[in-house]
Amino acid sequence: MFSVLLAAVTAVAAFAGPDAAPLPQLKHSIAVIGHRGGRALAPENTLAAFKNAIKLGADYVEVDVRATKDGKLVIMHDSTVDRTTNGKGAVKDLEFAAIRELDAGSKFSSEYAAEKVPTFDEVLDLCRGKINIYVDHKEAPTSQVFDAIRKHKMEKHVIIYNGVAGLKEWKKLAPGLPVMPSLPRLYRKENGIADFMKVLPAEVLDGNLTEWTKELIDQAHAAGAKVYVDNLGVNDNPEGFRKAIMWGVDGIQTDHLDLLIAVLNEKSSR
Repeated sequence: MFSVLLAAVTAVAAFAGPDAAPLPQLKHSIAVIGHRGGRALAPENTLAAFKNAIKLGADYVEVDVRATKDGKLVIMHDSTVDRTTNGKGAVKDLEFAAIRELDAGSKFSSEYAAEKVPTFDEVLDLCRGKINIYVDHKEAPTSQVFDAIRKHKMEKHVIIYNGVAGLKEWKKLAPGLPVMPSLPRLYRKENGIADFMKVLPAEVLDGNLTEWTKELIDQAHAAGAKVYVDNLGVNDNPEGFRKAIMWGVDGIQTDHLDLLIAVLNEKSSR
């Protein structure tokens, strides 16, 4: 029964609106997305995490892009370096050289004491030919982020996440790249997604699984959008993954890549 469901999900994943930008190719029946590289398994937003996601066979790593005071693109979720490194201060107020000196791994485990805050260029170089990148565009010039993607010839291997206004800017600058906003609460209602797609014709819609229902997912598919859910939190486990798959999602973002891939491999082999 589960294999039938996975086949149905794959069929849905092949659908896209006539003007949609193409999505990256997948290894799995649904997109397996490592949240900050899979932060339950390695220090978040580090090359170690991204290498582990590649080794496990994930489809995407999710990376958070910010610009330093001197205009270098680095990978950091929070606006400050305080939580994940041994430093303090806002990314936008720190020079790259100072950020590069920080230890970005020891707070996860002493095993990762040598990990540094990576640059976007380093991540693009590492991932090219191995894995797609879910670019969470936090705080950096749009044109600079796009230039880096083009420099590394990764246009066909990224999806861009941002707010609605930010993604409208992306669509003007780079209409060939797929975009993914979180579906605003205002549009989480009957016929709401079709209305939202008139505001921003997104290729993919995002949001925590707790914010979605099967009916909303069906609406998204009818409107020509895929749905990549965040299973972060209470649903970041095999039971939550199975629920998302049963509802027909097209991708799952998780901190536990190993568990998600195990569920997909186990069920697809039946």
